[in-house]
Amino acid sequence: MGSVSRLTLVELIEEQKARLSPEALELWKDVDASLYLSPEEETRLKPHERAPFERIGRLPEADQRAINVLTELRAGLYQSDFLDDRGKPSQGERDRCVIRASIFKDRDERGPGMPLSLEERLGRTVDQAIARLREGG
Repeated sequence: MGSVSRLTLVELIEEQKARLSPEALELWKDVDASLYLSPEEETRLKPHERAPFERIGRLPEADQRAINVLTELRAGLYQSDFLDDRGKPSQGERDRCVIRASIFKDRDERGPGMPLSLEERLGRTVDQAIARLREGG
């Protein structure tokens, strides 16, 4: 089974960003900056600071799906960097976030009422997840 390097994770993020419409890309910049907030900071967000998250729901479905995947990948990169900075193993976090992001992609594309099977969720390898994220759609 393969593993996800930091470079691969960054490339996957950039590939997902390239799929966004110009409007969604601008919105993503605001959302991405907020991923660095601590839980305490998140609870202190003012209404106008929450607006980017609310605007996501008004984007076309394809953009919403891409932002869901991007959020998972970006949060995984942030967490793996956090672990690296503290001298802790980060490989598992990168692998998990890529697998989760690919599952989110499948779930979002199938829509409600078409859940993924347990095997699809638990049996996915890192290599399968990377390939799935690189597919169009």
